[in-house]
Amino acid sequence: MVRRIFSKSTSLRTRLTMGILTMLLPLCVLMVGGFFVLKGAVSTLEEAVYNPVEKLLLATDMQNALYRAKNPVHQFNKRGEQADWISFDQVAVDLNLSFDRTYATTILSDREYELVTTAQHEWLNMSAIAQQIFRTEESAERDNLVFEFNRGLDRAIAMLNQVESSILLDIQNQRLAAQKLQWQSIVFGVAVFAAGLLFAIAGAFVLFKSVLSPIRSLEQSINRFDKGDLNSRVNLQSNDELGHLATAFNGMAERFQKLQSELDYLSIHDSLTGLYDRPKFHEVVTMETLRAKRYERPYSILFIDIDNFRAVNECYGHLVGDSVLCSVAMQINSTIRPTDTAARNGGDEFAVLLSETDAAGAKETADRIGKAIAENPMNIGDGKSLKISVSIGFSSYPQDADSDVSMFAQADMDLEKAKLKQPSHVNQVRK
Repeated sequence: MVRRIFSKSTSLRTRLTMGILTMLLPLCVLMVGGFFVLKGAVSTLEEAVYNPVEKLLLATDMQNALYRAKNPVHQFNKRGEQADWISFDQVAVDLNLSFDRTYATTILSDREYELVTTAQHEWLNMSAIAQQIFRTEESAERDNLVFEFNRGLDRAIAMLNQVESSILLDIQNQRLAAQKLQWQSIVFGVAVFAAGLLFAIAGAFVLFKSVLSPIRSLEQSINRFDKGDLNSRVNLQSNDELGHLATAFNGMAERFQKLQSELDYLSIHDSLTGLYDRPKFHEVVTMETLRAKRYERPYSILFIDIDNFRAVNECYGHLVGDSVLCSVAMQINSTIRPTDTAARNGGDEFAVLLSETDAAGAKETADRIGKAIAENPMNIGDGKSLKISVSIGFSSYPQDADSDVSMFAQADMDLEKAKLKQPSHVNQVRK
């Protein structure tokens, strides 16, 4: 029978097929055994990586909720509205649920459990202090409680940062485990190759493409993410264990990147007006000074101060004062060019960088801003409107100063001169 199959009268395809089938019998045993070994290894890897990723997502959720818990307390301290209390209670419910999910759905190490428990304890204490804030009417006492509340939340956030660092270390360890599994799988493929035929090589290639390449892609993506590349994603279009793991990692990366973007925005913008804050404005002016010196081009900065702003807060309250700040910021932003930069310089003072603008252009822009603000009184209800005026000082490079520090000093002196010229009865209510 064997001679008949392998005789010259038998077609070449049949002989090759039967020869391969005959020689692949021991390889089939090896491949079946290897399949179950690899499946078990991949399942172990998925379980080991998925848990740190899930813990990282929960830790990120808790950090985000702690950041959000600050806002209603600060808003209540400023304006004392019941809606801020309700908003805090909603955030508190979400945060408590996040802690409960962390304990219920993840396996925490002893150190992580201790940090999460301490953070939760700190949060509960600060939640109680927040309730005191909402019930306290005396301003000075409430300010002290808000300060204590901020410090407590910062401590809780710092503990969750330690949890996050511990989890990222776990992910790093799992990356090393993935690398080890990769080399083990390569050794297995070499053994299969040594045992047989061309078909065994094809099988090893298929095995490499279907298992090892995704593992390598996952390992490389985790490595890039660990080094700070928040755009790192795993591109696996499969419905197996590795595909599920890649989906979990990509979801975690998306949420982490979104949170980082929000934190980056808050770090350089004023939370009330949406303009750049003082440090960011100084950075922009420093870069503009370097550019102006290199290309010998002018630029100017404006310092804008709201006249009698303290009287506005005292007469109409901080809520109206905040509205005035937002209104002035909007008028400034709508008056300047897209290439210019506006910022809140602190308190009731704003600053504007006018690129490619000399002293004459700065004076024209300052007049335009002052006129726009003066001609748009703010409606404060009951048919009343509040007329707002501003004092503006400016300096120009290189006419007035030759450095960013000198520019700020000159603009500040010019602002003080402009404020002395303003009458004391500005910013009054009109019916």
